[in-house]
Amino acid sequence: MAGPGAGANLLALRSHNAALVLDLLRTAGSEGISRLELAERTGLTPQAVSKITARLREDGLAAEAGRRASTGGKPRTVLRLVPEAGHAVGVHLDRDEVRAVLVDLRGTVVGE
Repeated sequence: MAGPGAGANLLALRSHNAALVLDLLRTAGSEGISRLELAERTGLTPQAVSKITARLREDGLAAEAGRRASTGGKPRTVLRLVPEAGHAVGVHLDRDEVRAVLVDLRGTVVGE
């Protein structure tokens, strides 16, 4: 039996960290964001960010968006969200009307 000091559910933690990275990719827009910036903004280690972004790229949710100059060393690879990789449906039910909307991963309406 797990006590109050038991560790966190690893799967839930992995999912939470991936959601943090996905949200930053979404807010970065088409300009993208580097892995180092993702690590700095999430508080995750660069190794954890590399593993997460590799999974997101394998799943088609993220892609490379070029390179950005660095203050030293090699240029940083920039990643961006692939908005067309998934969609969500929103439905508004009212007494007199039903409205549905389809959005991409960036939240852009692609159909009503």
